[in-house]
Amino acid sequence: MKHSRMFSVSCKLLLASGFILLIGIMFAPTIARGQQKDKLISLKLDGESVLDAIQKINRQSGNSISYKKEELEKESKRVTVNLKDAKVLAAVETVLKETRLVAIVHGDVILIVPRQMNTGTVKSITLKGFVTDQNKDPMPGVTVKLVGVSLGTATNARGYFSIELPIQQGTLEFTFVGFKNKRVAFSEKTDTLRVVLEEDVKAIEEVVVTGYQAIKEKAMAGSYSKVKAEELVMTGNETIESMLQGKVPGMVVINQSGLTGTRQKVRVRGTSTLVGNAEPVWVVDGIIQEDNLPFETSELGAIGDSNLDMMKDFIGGAVSWLNPNDIEDITVLKDASATAIYGVKAANGVILITTKRGERGSMSVNYSGSFSTSQKMNYKRQDVMNSKERVDLSREAFSRGARVGKETVGYSALAYAYLERKISWEEFNTGVKKLEATNTDWFDILYRTPFSQSHSLSFSGGNDDATYRASFGYSNVKNTAKGNEQETYTGSLNTSFIFWKKLTVTAGLSGSHVKTQAFAAGVDPFNYAINTSRVIGCFDEEGELFYYTKGKYKYNIINELSNSNNENTTKSLKLNLSARWRFSENFTLAATLGGSTSSYFAESWFTERSHKIASVRGYEFGEYGATTTEFQNSFLPYGGMLTTSESRNFSYTARVQFEYVQLLKGVHSVNLMAGIESRSNEYDGYSQTNWGYMPDRGKSFTNVPLHYGSNSEENKLYARTIPTVTDRLSNYISYYISGGYMYDNRYSINFSVRGDASNRFGGSTKFQTVWSGGLRWNVTDEHWMKNQNIVSNLSFSGTFGYQGNVAENVSPDFIAKIGAVDSKTGEWRMTWSQLPNPDLKPEKTLSVNLGINFAFFENKLGGTFNWYYKKTTDVITTAKIPYENGTTSMAINDGDVKNKGWDLSFSIVPVRTKNFMWSFGTSFSGNDNTVNSKLESTKDWKVASDGTLNKKGYPVGSFWAFRFTGLDPNHGGPTFDFSRADTRQAAEDATEYMKYMGTLEPTFTVGINMVFRWKRFSFPLNFYVSRGNYTFLSSPYSYGFRMMSEYQNASTQLKKRWREPGDEAHTNIPSIPVGENCRPLRPFGNSTTLYPLEAWAKSDARVVNAWYIRFNDFKFSYSLPDEWIKGFAKNVTVSFTATNPLQIKSKDFKGRDPEVALGEQPRSQNFSLGVNLSF
Repeated sequence: MKHSRMFSVSCKLLLASGFILLIGIMFAPTIARGQQKDKLISLKLDGESVLDAIQKINRQSGNSISYKKEELEKESKRVTVNLKDAKVLAAVETVLKETRLVAIVHGDVILIVPRQMNTGTVKSITLKGFVTDQNKDPMPGVTVKLVGVSLGTATNARGYFSIELPIQQGTLEFTFVGFKNKRVAFSEKTDTLRVVLEEDVKAIEEVVVTGYQAIKEKAMAGSYSKVKAEELVMTGNETIESMLQGKVPGMVVINQSGLTGTRQKVRVRGTSTLVGNAEPVWVVDGIIQEDNLPFETSELGAIGDSNLDMMKDFIGGAVSWLNPNDIEDITVLKDASATAIYGVKAANGVILITTKRGERGSMSVNYSGSFSTSQKMNYKRQDVMNSKERVDLSREAFSRGARVGKETVGYSALAYAYLERKISWEEFNTGVKKLEATNTDWFDILYRTPFSQSHSLSFSGGNDDATYRASFGYSNVKNTAKGNEQETYTGSLNTSFIFWKKLTVTAGLSGSHVKTQAFAAGVDPFNYAINTSRVIGCFDEEGELFYYTKGKYKYNIINELSNSNNENTTKSLKLNLSARWRFSENFTLAATLGGSTSSYFAESWFTERSHKIASVRGYEFGEYGATTTEFQNSFLPYGGMLTTSESRNFSYTARVQFEYVQLLKGVHSVNLMAGIESRSNEYDGYSQTNWGYMPDRGKSFTNVPLHYGSNSEENKLYARTIPTVTDRLSNYISYYISGGYMYDNRYSINFSVRGDASNRFGGSTKFQTVWSGGLRWNVTDEHWMKNQNIVSNLSFSGTFGYQGNVAENVSPDFIAKIGAVDSKTGEWRMTWSQLPNPDLKPEKTLSVNLGINFAFFENKLGGTFNWYYKKTTDVITTAKIPYENGTTSMAINDGDVKNKGWDLSFSIVPVRTKNFMWSFGTSFSGNDNTVNSKLESTKDWKVASDGTLNKKGYPVGSFWAFRFTGLDPNHGGPTFDFSRADTRQAAEDATEYMKYMGTLEPTFTVGINMVFRWKRFSFPLNFYVSRGNYTFLSSPYSYGFRMMSEYQNASTQLKKRWREPGDEAHTNIPSIPVGENCRPLRPFGNSTTLYPLEAWAKSDARVVNAWYIRFNDFKFSYSLPDEWIKGFAKNVTVSFTATNPLQIKSKDFKGRDPEVALGEQPRSQNFSLGVNLSF
């Protein structure tokens, strides 16, 4: 707690000082510029030209003079003056005497214009206007200049500009990269200008940002995909990862839960590691982003019984701190040629995020906000029984003599009470009818129709020498589950300066504060609503909470939620500084420094009034006093429990690089880059569970007794707890070289080399080197492809190289643990948790990529196709070793994993008219993954069936099932083919007698994106298709040998269960457990017991295809006409967005979501109203 408060204070101080510093930096040029014309200068000239004289004055004045070089060069006068402590304006006027030029003061600038443009008295006019492209889309960043002088501005995000001019008539010039320049005459009578720029296809030179440099697209051989910010649907409810689902070919995004604050699983071109982190590297503005916690693959998305696991699931990903409204574009680098520059971090792909920067011109203000609601969960599409159906199931089980527990609720409680003559027949029937009519709606009790909101405000402006942008964001997202919500605050400031037209300096500061409320371990509203019988009431007849006996103690879900909590707080602060000095036309020296500090603090607790603590205490709250035997025998007579986890992360990146660019004879283009980089990432954290916690009494702790019971035994587990400390340090030092050659825009060669050294490598390993090379042929730039209008763009590329991946969760060092002092020897006890492996090295991935880019009919139809092959060698695995090493298994480099596949994207504009446009884009991805090493087998059939077993010749995520042979016609029990189950091979490898069913990972995905535009209306919509993976359906039977408890609800699948001989012909749902159909099986030749219903739940009869088609979102927006908002705003757009409105899936899933883990809460349907304002 102390560290957290200190971190919070330091964050606030650093953020405040950074804010003051950057605000001062942003406005300093304006303040300084306002003082320049009054600045005193000294100047001695002897026969200088007018141009040289003005340039010298301009340098001393801080570039406060605006002029056109061509006009000054026309003057033949030679200037001889000797000025001392003269004002800038006076000095300029002295130089311009007896010339045809005159100086005009315009605001903070001194303009030099021909005398005929000067009317004597300076009368300025203000011109306003909008700049759009041919599709009437606004164009931000268009340069607007007055012809003849260097006075100008730039359009804002809505294409709007406003410029004050010192003359009554003249000409404005509009310029933008990739569009033809346009000149427009004006006069004092000119009204609002509406300028349309035409695209100049030949002039467009798209660049690809790699995080280290910007490369011309035509020179880029590597495989990449780019997503612009306007293609993302931002409502405040979605994470950046989920917004990318279906947008990038070759990248799979899987939502693992519908709860707010959980993270998604992202894979780029398959899984290439078995024990390391398989997530791609996230890079923001050239700086690698680290996870809030050093996750292992097995920990991602794992919600177990442990409070710690539950807490970690709500931490968020590497870019959860980033406000999506600050994103300019996202580029995904896929193959070795594109990612090798990132060295040992790149085998899983690299995702680059470029954030928005300041725009030249007067300050513009932009606001975007959304207000959202979600559909409340209900039973309509869930495969669970209502009260009457559940009573009928219990009635049949009781009457047929099934194994039914003697319980205190439900039908069996009434039946036993009647049989024991505790109630009459009439009371029994009345009770049964009451149960049938109860029908408790747990979803109505535990869920809500939430209201969420998101707001973002940004300021941007600048001039030719400096720009700035500041943004602030706030969001409050409430889940449909009561008690689950997330509140986020973000802020960012960035500025850019240009000095002497050679040095560019940029600085950025960003911070975030995220607080997530969720549920403690074992308190899951969705699972409770699905699995709890609806015959049980939540309230009694007086409206008070109704408690039933769960285990030995009273339980009510409302009470448990009220007396438990799971809260996570994540704070981050990031600083990014960079400088680029172009000291000649061909040479540039660049330096980057990025620093980040983040803190994660989570706590989960249960009070003494909870069922969880009653189970520890041994009796109900308040049941016994301090003098009783029960009290004295209790481990925890007072208080509850508090589990805390804290992690502090500090990382930095320092980089210096040298760049060389040369164009020889107009056709030979050469670029080289070489640099060194140092990077460090440090985690300091701990976790601990303390007992005796009382959050309702000032968050205090009571003393837990050191001894308990009549024998005064030591209370080791609850009275004395020890924190688990987790510290991790990863240091890297690297060198890199990258280069390229392109001939006449037709043939291009790329290469990259990088070497990394790290403390995460074994002692015998020094620098690990990765490299890549690539070729590209731009066919449409061939001379023989000119003068044709069919093929607009065609290029072929091929790359080859190596990518690296370091498993930071595996150390090459010997890790020991110091325990307590041995009572016999008096020495400290020591145990080891990991033996050393000095030969451990990073995994290395061979990557081959063949690609084609194409566009036809003036770019109306275009796309990209890539085929790839990846082979990861030196895969870190857990392998068996001789016991003389001190253990039977350890992490070694002994494996390889192959991924091969293809991805395709194309777009087309089928219709484009003056008022209507329809664009269609899609992406396809297919991946085949194979583990090609002999790894440790398992004799445990449970491991073989849960998708965590990696076996040679099979993909990651493979799972096996028992062979179901049908239902026994005599009793309806399941039967199986257990041949080979009792062999010697089966004793070591469970897959010998099980059937391979496929993989849990999707192997084929499709994203479909369409946009319809009509006048001021816009209607984008997105679909996502996932297929190729399989999974087990949840079993309708909770136990392998008896009926589920009366507390539990049952699946409607049991309505199709076997009831009588002959039913086996049309159903594979076994009978309820009665007699022989639930007797234990012993197919393994040993004492291991397997129950029929247990085996059936993991049999091929329960495996289904997990394909689905999701309507990800659609958005309907309308931009208000200019005359409606004149005098109020430059642009106003209102919108309605629906997220996840529809999903098509296998009928076997009923109301379940095949994307999220089975048993987890599905994603909800969200509906948002949004508004965007520009001022």
